[in-house]
This record gives sequence, C-alpha cells and structure tokens, in this order.
Amino acid sequence: MRVYRFVSIALISMAIVAFGVACGSDDPTPTPVPASNSAAAETTQAPAPTPTPRGVVRKPAATPTPQVAFDPEAYFANKTIKVITGTSPGGGYDVFSRLVSATAEKYFPKSTRFVVQNLPGGGQYRGLRALLDSDPDGMTIGPVHSRWFQRQAIVGDIKDFDLEKIYILGSPTFSPRGDVFCVDSKVAKSWEDVLALGRPLLMGAAGPGNEPAVEFMSKNGGPFKLVYGYGGTSEIMAAFDRGELDFTNRCGPGTAGRLFPEWAEQGRLVPLFYEKSPVSSDYLATLGYTGKLPSFLDLPGLTVDPKQLEALQANLLVTDLSRVFILPEGVPDEVIKYWQDQFDKIMVDDGFIESLGIAGYTEDYGYGKSAEMLSIVRRVRDLDPSTRDLVLEMSGVGKLVVN
Repeated sequence: MRVYRFVSIALISMAIVAFGVACGSDDPTPTPVPASNSAAAETTQAPAPTPTPRGVVRKPAATPTPQVAFDPEAYFANKTIKVITGTSPGGGYDVFSRLVSATAEKYFPKSTRFVVQNLPGGGQYRGLRALLDSDPDGMTIGPVHSRWFQRQAIVGDIKDFDLEKIYILGSPTFSPRGDVFCVDSKVAKSWEDVLALGRPLLMGAAGPGNEPAVEFMSKNGGPFKLVYGYGGTSEIMAAFDRGELDFTNRCGPGTAGRLFPEWAEQGRLVPLFYEKSPVSSDYLATLGYTGKLPSFLDLPGLTVDPKQLEALQANLLVTDLSRVFILPEGVPDEVIKYWQDQFDKIMVDDGFIESLGIAGYTEDYGYGKSAEMLSIVRRVRDLDPSTRDLVLEMSGVGKLVVN
C-alpha cells in the first residue's frame, strides 16, 4: 500500500513540475531535449512552431482582392459614343464615320447610341483637336487624316497626340487602290495642252500634305497650284463641277463615278497620270482614254532629284494612312481591348462591306490594322534628319497651324 502511495505521489509531483515548466516561463523558445541513444530518438522530429509572444495579436493573412472582369454591358449601357470627323457631311471621312457608327450598334450593348459630329476646319485639325481633348473614357473616337500623322512624326508639336500613347484602332481604307488625275476637258485635252496653257492648273485640297505628288511637282516647276481650305471630297468635287477648279484626282470610279457620273457621260474628264497605281483600263475606257496611263514621274519636262524622290516616297507612304480611327490618350486598357475587339468585327462585317459598295467605296476598302499603321508612322519618324527636313518642306505640313 505504501508503495502505491509513493508511486502516486511521485507521479503527481512530476506532473506539477511539467506544468510549471510549460506555463511559468517567459521564454517562448522551448528548452532543447538531449538526444537519446535509443533508436526511437534517432527519428527526426518536425520543429515546433514558434509561440506568439505575449501581448502580440497575430493578424489574419490578407485576402487577395479578386480581379473584376470588364463588363461592357454595365460600362456602355445607356451611353452615347461620339464619332468626330473633321470634314463636312458627304465626303469620304463623313461617310465612313457614319458606316462605322451604324455597324457598331450591332456589336455594342443595345442601349448604346452612336452620333457623328462634323467639325470641318483647319485641314481637319478642328476635328482632331476635339477628339484629342475629349475625356479618355472610350466614348469618343474618330478618323484622322494622314497629314496629322505626318506632322506629328516629323515635328511632334501636336498636344496630346503622342503616337505611342494614342491608340490606333485601324483603317477601313488601307488598300493599294488605283488612282487617276484628270484635267477638265474645257481647259485641256492632253498633257501637251496643259504645258501650253501658260498658267497652272487649280487643284483643291483640305490642307497641305493632302496631295504629295502634285505638291512635289509644283515645287519642281510643274504647272499646278494647290488651293487649300475645302472641307472634304464633296466640297472639292462641287468646286470642280462649277468650274472653280480645273484639275482633280476625284475622278476615279469611287468618287466621280459615284457622285458625278454625268462627268463621264459629258466627256468632262481627261486622264493625265496616276500617282501610285493606275485605275483599271476598263474604267479609263469609260472616260474615253485608251493606251497606257503614265506615272507622274514619267511626265515630260519633270526632273527628279534622287534625295527628293526618297522624301516623296516617304510622303506617298504616309498617304496610306487614310481614315485611321483612333482613341485619345489615357483610355483604360480594358476599354481599349473591348473597342479593338468590336472594331475588328465591324471591319469585316458583311453588312458594313455591302454598305461600302452601295456608297461607291468598294475599291477603297481594305482593313489596315493598328500595327501596320503604327509601323508606317515609325518609319517616317525614324528617317535621317536631312530626309525628314525635305519631307517637311515638300509636303507642306510644316505650314499647318497647330494650337
């Protein structure tokens, strides 16, 4: 009996000592236990977690904020998207702005409205300025003329038009279409007649940089004078129709054939040359022209300096940037992505392409994407300084008023 009582007292004493060691120490680090020689002690034990010091409250781990997916229905619902064009109603930029707007309604939330705003003036700078000054929320887009890309690539003085920060959506008219330049038959019947006139032919344009080949020829003694200030194609063609102008490149099937088909019937148009590639011989036949249409570089009496030719080719390259739709600087990435996805669909939409045909722009159609547009701008921007200066002088974009 004494033995049992002794064992019980010993066990109770050991428990009290163990309890005191566990609870009475201010040191959170456990006391090391000497290694045992037994085989069981040789097994490696996982280290015990370090106890939290007294008075310290352990904070729960931060929960990552979930990424909320962009919701176009919520963002664009009941909003109005403005498409700004710097031309008068009826011209090519206006027509494409309206066709893009009409087709976009198929791909944006149903309650989203699209309106086209015409702001002609300053060689389309007024429209560009309004676009660049708009809120960067994806509610304003618009087509930009090539002259402003050229001015920014060479001079770089247009506020909020950093070519690496705006977003280029693309162009519906990036295609190697044929062209033709014509004189009014009331004035001349051939290139030889033009040279014998003793005065320059008058050609209309919205502003400098619009007609690089003619600007080049006029600076090299060619019989041409550019008259600036027209609001777009429709105004230029109306001026030609009433005899205010006597030379035009709006005599192709997509322009004269669409807006003034009677010019061909009246024999009003005399083809003289082409700039990049000629229109079809079938169309030339409707104008009464037979034979091979010459390039402007092959016209008699025109001399070309090799350095000037390099600058001219850069100018012609930039003219491919026709009707380039952009978003202003600062639009959120998720809005840009949504816009680009929808713009891609608009450009290949069957109804959009059919509408282009009805409007007479079948030959102009060709979807140029953002990367292609930006590549052209960078090529001009990265020309050697002497060539850039010559491009600036030849194109006339250095005379454009920017404020």
